[in-house]
Amino acid sequence: MNFAFAKVSNLKVNRSSKIAITLASSTFFLYALGQAPIFKNILAGAFSCSG
Repeated sequence: MNFAFAKVSNLKVNRSSKIAITLASSTFFLYALGQAPIFKNILAGAFSCSG
């Protein structure tokens, strides 16, 4: 019984940490995207070409 409870609580921690890691990585990726001039040029070219 105790083992099953530990498994369930571990699952909850894994799920919440997964969400936290996803949020952190996506935030860092967007920040790096804004800092890199190459990506800025690509984005500017894509938006200017689309008109």
